[in-house]
Amino acid sequence: MPDIFSGADLTVIPAVVLLVAGLVVAFYGKTLFKLVIFLMGAIAGGALAGMLAAYLFPDSAMCLLAGVVIAGIIGGFLALTIVKGVLAIAVGGIFAWIASSVTPDVFVALIAFIAGFVLALVLMDRLLGLITGVSGGAMAGFAMTGFLGGSAGQFAGLAVGAVVALAGIYYQNWKNKGDLSRPDKDEKKS
Repeated sequence: MPDIFSGADLTVIPAVVLLVAGLVVAFYGKTLFKLVIFLMGAIAGGALAGMLAAYLFPDSAMCLLAGVVIAGIIGGFLALTIVKGVLAIAVGGIFAWIASSVTPDVFVALIAFIAGFVLALVLMDRLLGLITGVSGGAMAGFAMTGFLGGSAGQFAGLAVGAVVALAGIYYQNWKNKGDLSRPDKDEKKS
């Protein structure tokens, strides 16, 4: 019986999981956005609570478990609440940073921030398709790097990541115009 936990086999299993996750995120990330954000917030909140509970109550597994579950739920809902605003602030910040590199005028940077913030809120749906497409492409690219290793793996990972990212962005923003949770959105009324 082969030992699946030896040598190069250790990189294959995580690479396959990362490749599958990357493809799902690249092509369906916008649809799964709320679930993903909730899970990210839950994981972050649970991890923070776990570290704090392990420090405060080192001998109590029940306190650790309760803290992780409660903080995970709170973290998930908190992430859902603030994520769109945080993304809009980040885009506004990028616009302000670009403006401040062109001119030192603070007023221009403020106007650029407001423009980027409003643009991000208006185009949030397309922005989410872009972000999840690139994230999924990066995950698929890292998976290919893990499969092949070395310089060839890096070049293949870059190529696969770019192709998956572009295909995912296209699919989410233009090819699949309807939201999968509302199939009647694109139907023409007769």
